[in-house]
Amino acid sequence: MIDKLMDNVKTKIVVTLGPSSIDKVQEIANFVDVFRINFAHGDEDSHKLYFEKAKDTVSSVLVDLPGPKLRIGELKDKIILRKGDDVVFSQSDGIPVEDPLFYEAVQENHDILLADGTIRVRITEVEKDKLKGKVLEGGTLTSRKGINIPDAKLKVGLTDNDVRLMKEAINLGADFIGLSFVLSSEDVKRAKSIVGDRAWIIAKIEKKEAVDRIKEIVYATDGIMVARGDLGVEIGLQNLPIAQRRIIRLSKVAGRPVILATQVLESMVNSPIPTRAEVIDVANSIVQGVDAIMLSDETAAGNFPIESVKYLHDTIKAVEPHVRSRRPKGTNNEDDAIALAGVNAADVSSAVAIVVHSRSGSSIVRVSRLRPKQPIIGLCPDEGIARRLRLCWGVSPIAIQKAESINEVIELAERNLIKGLKGKIVLLGGDPAQEEGKTNFLMIMDKT
Repeated sequence: MIDKLMDNVKTKIVVTLGPSSIDKVQEIANFVDVFRINFAHGDEDSHKLYFEKAKDTVSSVLVDLPGPKLRIGELKDKIILRKGDDVVFSQSDGIPVEDPLFYEAVQENHDILLADGTIRVRITEVEKDKLKGKVLEGGTLTSRKGINIPDAKLKVGLTDNDVRLMKEAINLGADFIGLSFVLSSEDVKRAKSIVGDRAWIIAKIEKKEAVDRIKEIVYATDGIMVARGDLGVEIGLQNLPIAQRRIIRLSKVAGRPVILATQVLESMVNSPIPTRAEVIDVANSIVQGVDAIMLSDETAAGNFPIESVKYLHDTIKAVEPHVRSRRPKGTNNEDDAIALAGVNAADVSSAVAIVVHSRSGSSIVRVSRLRPKQPIIGLCPDEGIARRLRLCWGVSPIAIQKAESINEVIELAERNLIKGLKGKIVLLGGDPAQEEGKTNFLMIMDKT
């Protein structure tokens, strides 16, 4: 068990389950920390099936809510749109869009972006339940493609469907809830009021408004996802790299795990090897300090799901030894002081591992955000929290029995883990006899 923990890469891997991977879960699980199930697709029966497959592994589960995603309706056949073409959006005649929000939000001279921004239409006339426009950038349009309206303010928050699906996900045992199209910290707070302490909320940053309010969102949520698909369309691709770097930096400072998502190894949907640009993109995200990297279509609908996961794993493993992580500034409290002292002690003593005890998980997250060179073994008496900690950089969480004192923590560490390690080990965390959420003890154990 210890050998497996010590060999793991530190940047975590999130994999989306879909038709291409649902029968390959066990093989893919060897490289995966979190399985993602996209609730924008399927029904209760398929959701349950995907959960059963994921829960048959040690990986955690992230459920992604659809949010107020505007989509093209069902088309009889693909539509070729050429520059200069006149188009009509309507349920009765033209390109169908069912959601009435679409017709309410769009105004004259708004640009409508279709199919991840590859098609651009400028609206020239607005009628009730009908919009007319002219194609500025053409392309091929198929059913269920997404619609983005960068100029519109869609103040909708959590939809009734999201709330229903959130409750379904919690009942099935989700460890994380991905909250789509977050606009402010209020969206996160409402989701937390429904979920409680049964799962972590992952705020997906996909809208310009979210970037403008990123600091308040980061501190309100449990984790962040840089959803580069819709975000790139919303703010412009040329602005995406700087926004991505800022979101990652703020998340690290706040101690919130951050996931990089969308088109990570997109070419591997149809190719057994990625492009050079994709591999460099993965490497750059590791340098920037993401906690996790997520595969979407590559594993959900691609032709090479296993190859995609292996290539991501091998890239992380090759890049990480050459990255010198920058530690974010602390928040100037005693909890961060002990965490920093523990990481420094591990460096000075040439420790082989840092073992952190935490009832709430906060002490483990504090050490993770400091990006130590040593593996982090997280001891947690709450199995649910231990599963969520799988998302955090460098952390190998272990669910243990509850301890009543520091001596019992040491005893449990000896019994469960440390006997398999050789060398110096830094042990720190929260004293079980004191207030939960505190990091207040530190010691160095010599197991040579």
